[in-house]
Amino acid sequence: MKKINAAKKASEFVKDGMVIGLGSGSTAAVFIELLGKEKLNIIGVPTSIESENIAKKIGIKVAELNDVDRIDLAVDGADEVDKNKFLIKGGGGYLTREKIIDYAAKKFIVIVDDSKLVKNLGEKFPVPIEVIPFAWKHVKTKLKTPKDAILRSKDDKTYVTDNGNYILDVRFDSISNPVKLEQELNSITGVVENGIFTKNISKVIVGKEDSVTVL
Repeated sequence: MKKINAAKKASEFVKDGMVIGLGSGSTAAVFIELLGKEKLNIIGVPTSIESENIAKKIGIKVAELNDVDRIDLAVDGADEVDKNKFLIKGGGGYLTREKIIDYAAKKFIVIVDDSKLVKNLGEKFPVPIEVIPFAWKHVKTKLKTPKDAILRSKDDKTYVTDNGNYILDVRFDSISNPVKLEQELNSITGVVENGIFTKNISKVIVGKEDSVTVL
């Protein structure tokens, strides 16, 4: 119910004729399904193959980022949200496309349930870092003060993103400055993108059992 409440509130910001960035993950999937029921004349720009498949199945017209001249609104979930509305995303493995579309949007709304709220980023989730496959070990050696850095796997095989890359899940002793860390990680040669999001976040909608809070 928490996810549904957050998704319903976010759907109120969608208007006929908009180009919408469609996020990935379980809460974003609820939002996409709700949009399908609204029968609005919108175009969806999916952040993953998974989101694209959901949108097509329920009749939302989809397009790639290169096919549109704007994104009016992006709606996406998060793994963690701190007091400054900074995020960790990428638990599902879609962080690069998510960041490109979420940062490109005129407005970016985050939808989460209240279990995703944390005092400081990194309390519950590692920071995903998408890396070029042949450089993942090099990237690992360049990380500063990591507590742990694990190459993501799935079904006993190295996980491969929609972009054909690998993901390092990195835990830090602490993340005192998310803005600085986001920049530092992306400056490492071989890194494609990382899962710290500190820009362009218009609102965070927090779903609860019987209500929502908008940050």
